[in-house]
Parts: sequence; C-alpha cells; structure tokens
Amino acid sequence: MKIINSTDYNPHPEVEPGSEPEPESNKKSVVDNGLKTITAIKAQQKNDSRVSVFLDGKYSFSLTLDQLLEQKLKRNIELDAQQVKVLKRLSDEGKVRQRALEWVMGRPHSIRELRDYLYRKKVEKDFMEQLIEDFIEKNYIDDRKFAEFFADNRKRKNKSVRAIKSELMAKGVPTTIADQVLSEHETSNNDALKKLIAKIENRPRYQDQQKLKAYLISKGFSYYEVKEALENNDSQE
Repeated sequence: MKIINSTDYNPHPEVEPGSEPEPESNKKSVVDNGLKTITAIKAQQKNDSRVSVFLDGKYSFSLTLDQLLEQKLKRNIELDAQQVKVLKRLSDEGKVRQRALEWVMGRPHSIRELRDYLYRKKVEKDFMEQLIEDFIEKNYIDDRKFAEFFADNRKRKNKSVRAIKSELMAKGVPTTIADQVLSEHETSNNDALKKLIAKIENRPRYQDQQKLKAYLISKGFSYYEVKEALENNDSQE
C-alpha cells in the first residue's frame, strides 16, 4: 500500500498544487457606475447659437451657448444619469424658448396669445409662466403695443369701435387698455362706417338695402348707426 504524505494530498487532482482558484469573495467585480463622459461638443451647422453634446461618442442632446456656459460643460467631464436628465430638460426648454421667440417676433402678440401658443405646444406650466414673465420683462410681448397694432389694423378694415374692443378683449387685452388705445386712436364709428358703405354699396349683392344693413350690423355697427349713416348717404346723393 502506497502511503500518501499529507503535504502531497490534493482533493482536486485536475488543479495543480499552489494554483487553486481564487475564492469568489476575493474577486474584484467590474461594476458599471452609470457615468457617461462628454467626448465632444460641436457647433450645429444649421443653428450657430446651439451646440450638440456627445456622450461616450454618441449624440445625446443640444444646448444654447448660454446654457453651455452656465452649466460649465467641457470635454472629458463625467455625468451621472440625473445630470443627463436635467441637461436634456434644459435642452428641450431652450428649443421651446427659441421657437416662442421666433413666433412673437413675427408680429405683436398679447400675453394671452403667447400663453395659448405655449399651451398648444404642451409646455410644462411652471416653465410656461417663467417664459411669459421673461418675455414681458424683455418687452417681447406687451398688451398695449399689441392693442395699438391690432386697433390700427382693424381700423383700416373699417371695423367699428365696438367690434375692435370686443376682439381685443377676446385676445386677453384688459378693458382699461382697450379703452385707452381706442380713445387715443380716435377711432370713429361714423368715419369707419362711411368708408365701408362707400366701398361696398355699388356691389350687386348689396343693392338691396336690407342685405346692406345686415352686413354692416354684422361688422359690429349698431342698427341706429347703420340707419343714420345710410340716410345721410342717401341725402348726399
């Protein structure tokens, strides 16, 4: 019988002595820490006021130049998931702001018009109010300027004072501002009515006095204003 020295005993003959596998508890596991690295920041070709930010070699979001400076972002900075989420929200808000600015610069708008525009775009309420307040502070929107623009436009279309005021209030302009603007613009129902009558009275469809009256009343003039204007018009002829 062969006697085995205890020092030579190997319970795992397939493993050479001294090369036993390392216990699992001692192994160093590689864990993904969830951090992403900014690998590139590139100016956008179609919009030089924005930059595209790449994380781990892939496009992730875009920011305005101001946002980029405010967030102090640069290459090789590591961002966790929460930071990326916040930056993507800022990205979306920057796009909304830019589109809203382009929209209000198209023509004067009332505050309600801007709020309705942002609501249609499904902008989050807190950011909506922040944006409106900012635009008011920078004079991008102003109810009085809008009322002046609107009243002048409607006056050229021979709209009545009542009709113009009604439309202004529907646009969210306060009654006090509407009254002040209409008073300062000296919008006269008589003048507007005379011009409108002169413009349409010779059209075949308005040779019938009842149809002519109905049309003028539909434009916001009262029955008595229309009746008096037509009588004066007939007497002058």
